[in-house]
Amino acid sequence: MRIVPLLCAAAASLALLAARAPCQDTFETAAGNTYSGKVLSDDGTNVEIETSGGAKVKVSYDALTPKTQYRLTRKRTGDDAKSQLALAEWCVTKKLYEEARTHYRKALAADATMSEEINAKVVVARKTAANELLARAKGLMTTNPQEARRILSELVQELPLEDATTEAKQLLAADTDQRKQDALTRKSKPAAAGRGDNGRKAGDGPAVPNRASGEPFSDATVKRFQSVIDSYQKMLDSTRDGLLKAGSGGINEFEKALKEGDKIRKAVDKVRADAAGDEEVAEAVGLADSKLEEADVDARLNIVDSCMLRTSYNQAADTLKAGLVLYPQSERLRQAMNRVTAASSEGLGGDWIIVGR
Repeated sequence: MRIVPLLCAAAASLALLAARAPCQDTFETAAGNTYSGKVLSDDGTNVEIETSGGAKVKVSYDALTPKTQYRLTRKRTGDDAKSQLALAEWCVTKKLYEEARTHYRKALAADATMSEEINAKVVVARKTAANELLARAKGLMTTNPQEARRILSELVQELPLEDATTEAKQLLAADTDQRKQDALTRKSKPAAAGRGDNGRKAGDGPAVPNRASGEPFSDATVKRFQSVIDSYQKMLDSTRDGLLKAGSGGINEFEKALKEGDKIRKAVDKVRADAAGDEEVAEAVGLADSKLEEADVDARLNIVDSCMLRTSYNQAADTLKAGLVLYPQSERLRQAMNRVTAASSEGLGGDWIIVGR
């Protein structure tokens, strides 16, 4: 029988072909273009790419996304401490803080005698990152509150000792209180000057639960959802408390938030089943679903951040998988899963306190 020798020969041929096959990579530009191909030349200022279709494209580094620049720069960087430290500093300028943290650690591992120099640069990097994250979050508070909340949470979790974190905690607490007041409330149409949602002034007290039209929900509907509102407020409180605690204590609070979310889900499903044909209740159910998803995803992402600090990638992935079962279309959860996958494979994650660890 010649089957085994033939299989071995075939395997050897495939291995040889694989070795000769050009290395393919993906290159993304800030303008939104994507190229797939191999690098022909890279001088750190421009990169020439041969696409999978055979075309040759020359792109300046400035035109590439920071992540793409990082992948290229990392390939050209040596493993010695000075090279790794320089890469970490470059990452900070590109706002790639997770990557910066990784290379600071690699620099220390390569040469422990440089610990004083590395530590001094990490102190500056922490402050730079904290201030930039805070400013970015504040700029998004009106236009994209979910993203602002995510950035503030990341700041509180990963840089708890920075001055900017104190303000971040205050903003998250204020945001939590506002969301509690706005349970079963939508953003209404622009009101009279000097007034916010439902035409109320700051300090007027809780908003009146309102429908998409701006009209309030009936007292009967509000009463029907009172247990949902109570659990929602507890869920937000647990999420806020989790952000103020470190390590397993914070994770416990986030898990308490998810348990309140389970209560909300069951209660809303019961109302949904019992109120078929009632337009107002159906609208309230849809609003409750939306607010629950936002709060549930917030809690899960906070768990992921905590797990990433502890390099507990499996726990982070399990938390996201459970969330994606509930909300398979959630872009926030999918992006977080990509982040965990990359961190697990590339060794990212861990906290910023690297010297002496």
